[in-house]
Amino acid sequence: MSAPNSAPSAEAQFGANASRRVEAIYLTVDVVRQRQHALDRLAPKAGERVLDIGCGPGLTSLALAEAVGPQGMVQAIDIAEPMLALARQRCVEHANVQVQKQDAAQLPYPDGSFDSALATQVYEYVPDVVQALQELRRVLRPGGQALIVDTDWESAVWASRNDARMRTVLETWNQHIPWPQLPRILNQALQRAGFSDVQVEVMPLLNTRFEPATYSVGMLDVIAAFVSNRGPCSAAEVAAWQSDVRSMDDHTGYFFSLNRYLFVARA
Repeated sequence: MSAPNSAPSAEAQFGANASRRVEAIYLTVDVVRQRQHALDRLAPKAGERVLDIGCGPGLTSLALAEAVGPQGMVQAIDIAEPMLALARQRCVEHANVQVQKQDAAQLPYPDGSFDSALATQVYEYVPDVVQALQELRRVLRPGGQALIVDTDWESAVWASRNDARMRTVLETWNQHIPWPQLPRILNQALQRAGFSDVQVEVMPLLNTRFEPATYSVGMLDVIAAFVSNRGPCSAAEVAAWQSDVRSMDDHTGYFFSLNRYLFVARA
């Protein structure tokens, strides 16, 4: 199962500035709501051992640490040092959190080490997703639970005055990850990796006003930084795209929708 895109590594994409931008987006009401829903679905219990794959700035790691309590353990991993620095800072007062730089496709843990694992917006960045899912199943105890959230970027609906330019920007943005439409093959990939009882649900992101503390507005600068002067997206065209999107409330109305998909499976 080959990735459709050759993309820059996640480690290369998440420098200090980018990590701070991502942290701000993760604190928007849209993403806070989705993170809480994922935690509710995972339902970690006191005393459990949980693996947080691609922990980012540590928001989920902190919530997991509080859920499993001092008798439990959270192993938080990422490959981007700036993200790990944020996670360490956020979880510094929780001795039951261990933050380490590790690769999701080569987990350095014995078989059956964890009761559950969570990976949000991670596997779409992993070139060898099959290997990564096999590793995920290996480190879970028999019957352990995996929860995965990933985005299908082709589901993006974003109002603009120039639909052709919008398509060009979003198609170029798709190049930032190896798997821009990962959810559509993830069900089968999980089963091939040996998981069972796979359940899937959609988690839409919807913004109908241009408001700074929303996911889509936060993503404007993230997307612009990646696509500017890449392929057909000149810096001038990207700036015009941003200006257009920002002014849509005064035109036909601001509108953004994107589907994320939540998968829960048993090892």
